[in-house]
Order: sequence, then C-alpha cells, then structure tokens
Amino acid sequence: MTGTRVVAPQGSPGSSAYPLFSAFPMLRDCIPRVPLGLWPTPISELPRLADAIGVGRLFVKRDDLSALPYGGNKVRKLEILLGDALSRGAVDVITFGAAGSNHALATAIYGTALGLNVTSMLTPQPNARYVHRNLLAHLRVGASVRMHPDRDAALADAAALSDELLKRTGVPAYMIPFGGTAPLSTIGFVNAGFELSGQISAGLVPAPDVIYVPLGSMGTAAGIALGLAIGGVTPLVRAITVVPSQIATEARYRQLLDDTVDVLRAGDAVIPRNLASSVNVEVVDGFFGDGYALFTPRGMEAVRLAAAEEGLKLEGTYTGKAMSALIADARTGDLAGKTAIFWDTYNSHDMAALTDGVDYHHLPEAARMYFETDVQPLDAEGI
Repeated sequence: MTGTRVVAPQGSPGSSAYPLFSAFPMLRDCIPRVPLGLWPTPISELPRLADAIGVGRLFVKRDDLSALPYGGNKVRKLEILLGDALSRGAVDVITFGAAGSNHALATAIYGTALGLNVTSMLTPQPNARYVHRNLLAHLRVGASVRMHPDRDAALADAAALSDELLKRTGVPAYMIPFGGTAPLSTIGFVNAGFELSGQISAGLVPAPDVIYVPLGSMGTAAGIALGLAIGGVTPLVRAITVVPSQIATEARYRQLLDDTVDVLRAGDAVIPRNLASSVNVEVVDGFFGDGYALFTPRGMEAVRLAAAEEGLKLEGTYTGKAMSALIADARTGDLAGKTAIFWDTYNSHDMAALTDGVDYHHLPEAARMYFETDVQPLDAEGI
C-alpha cells in the first residue's frame, strides 16, 4: 500500500512559543528541535467534574490538543528527537512500542511528514479499538510496521535493520526508544512544566496543590516536575504508574531527573545543579491493574465520568488510570478545598482522516489479528 504523507500545518519554525529557550537562550544552540506543536497548550477548568467527585477546583492541561493532525504528550518529545535525527542527517527512524502505541504512531505521523522513513517495531498487547486506529494510521502515513513476540525480539530486529540500512544508505538509522523517553527528549517536558509555570504566573490558572499525570516511560512526569521547579513552582506531582513496576520505579525516575539536569546544564550552567532535589514528586501505585493496556473497572469509570461531566476524551491504558487515581483521592476527601490539575496526555483529535478507507489486510499477518478478534471486555464504543 502506498502511504499518504500527512504534513503538519503548524507553520514556520519558531512560530509557537518555547519559553525554556527564551529564558535560557544558550539551550537553543545545543538542544536540537523541530517545531511540531501548538504551544502553549491551553488550561481549562472542569467545574462539573470537580463538584461530582469533591475537588476544590479542578483544571486540565490540554496536551490532547498539542498538535495537528495528532495531539497528545508524545509531540513534545518528538520535537527534540526528530530535530536530533534531522541534525544528524538521518534518513531512517526506528522506534518501538506495543501494537497500539501512541508514541509509535506519533513518530510515524511526524517523522514521515518531515520526509523520514519510519519503522515501528511493535509487540503484543490486549486488544482495543484504539489499537485498530493506530495501526491503520501507520499505513495511511506510509510508515513500516514490524510485529514481534516480545521486546527482545523487537530490539534484535531493529539492530539487524539498522545494519542493513547503514549498508544501503551509508547513514545510520536514528533509534528512538520505547515511549520516546531519554534525558534529551525529556527536555521537551521540562519546557512543558516551565510553560505551565508561566500560565500560573499569568493568572490563567491558580497555583495548584497537586498535579496528576500518568507514569509510563517516565519522561513526561520527570520533565514536568523539573520545568515547574525551574519556574519556581513546586506543587506535588502525583505520577500514576500505568506500566509494570520494573519499568517505572522510583529509582529509575530519580535517575532520569538527574540525567536530564546534566543535559540541561551542559547547555547552560546557570541551571541549578541541585534542581532534581527540589522537585516534589510522589510515584503512586495501585491503579495499574492486571497488566499493561488492560483496562480496569476504576479506569473505565473515570473515562465515562470525565466524558459525561466535561466531554473530556480519555482512554483505558494511560489517562483513564491516572484520572481514576485523582477520583479516588477526591472521594477520600484528600482534595477537598484544594486545586488540582490533570495533565491530559491523550490525543483528542478525530482520526477519521488517518483511518477511513485503509485496508488492514496490508498490515503484517501478526497485526491483522487485532481486527479479527474481539476487543477486551472493558473496552467501549468511541474510546
């Protein structure tokens, strides 16, 4: 199948604000970045949901609107990762994820829009409707999909493909890890936290007591906490684990904080050496459920409640589980009289243009099973 390249209509480089580089201009010269997003993402209040669950005031940071045609949190990392790939003269990009990976899809959409050849090395996960959409969208934009039984097999195939591409083109393929998280890409979310601190200073949202965010590959939560600290705001960041415990650990999270600060300071030594020690973060377990991408009753209740009260579009793998933690805290009275912000990391744009008319039979055989078997029982129409 011949893919259709989707070009992001964000305009000329530098057309969206990037406050971290404005505050620390030396970073602009050493941190590669290609503008993809529409910054700053807006803040909206959720009064009906706050009343329904018992929060003093509740706001949402709308990273679901971060870019066109596809939003979500991955765009912030990809601005830097794809900028780095282009700065190195890369022709090919290889990345990883589960079959329905939002990161892999965002890489496919924006990588191909920039003229790069993108290959997604995908692994099994529980079936859901969003898996169908993400796989079809890969085909639409002309990215390659390779299915593997596990992470080790995906990594081995990526190494073999990289060797093959180097021999063919003479240019090393650019590798992007699972979730797109590395100390370099986490800087995209340092800017996000700094962006939010500016919105607080401008009076667009009150200084929050607590921020809720999913904790997967950890770059989102780590960057937000560091960016807020740079901006002089240190609310409690509750990072809700949505991946197996061996992936998202307190120790690995703290290491990512330290390594990201090292990258920042290599660009501008004005950034405090002890920045990581000033963040206020709590890694929260107990909402993951029985496995990655397996929906939970509490998570799906949160998805339905957010949609019914505020028209907010969440899903069962990441944002629904994070919202269920916020709801659980509210129902215990922990958020009474407090201001909370929920960081929405999920794309909310209609994906019909990326999926309509695409034939799943053009996918590898191992991917077709997602279209030929039932979705998991807790999945629901429209999610």
